[in-house]
Amino acid sequence: MKLRVVSPILGFEEIKEFEFTKLDDYFAKIENGGISFTLIDPTKIRDYTIEISDSYASLLDIDEKSTIKPYCIMVLDSDIKNSHINFLAPIVINEDKGLLAQVALDSNEYPNFKVLEPIAAYL
Repeated sequence: MKLRVVSPILGFEEIKEFEFTKLDDYFAKIENGGISFTLIDPTKIRDYTIEISDSYASLLDIDEKSTIKPYCIMVLDSDIKNSHINFLAPIVINEDKGLLAQVALDSNEYPNFKVLEPIAAYL
């Protein structure tokens, strides 16, 4: 599925579109040309309830019927146990509209979420 970027991934502001591929119930990837990110569905491994601000909701064109899905970017290692997950800057997708935004969460509001948490803690 093609996704239009409405709030860019930090460091990749020039990318305006990604191809989204769900790999299994836990993992997915987004890619554009040579840029690829491995994503994990955080709701499958921990309590992951986040509040989408009005500004992000507007960018993502969210309404009461929208199918919204959060994913977290993974920093992969050749040994999966040494990989890390960024829970503080999820990728949020409006599946109905094909829109993607990276949402920056406030660490004060989400003290249990870290930028680089080891996946080993959830295996």
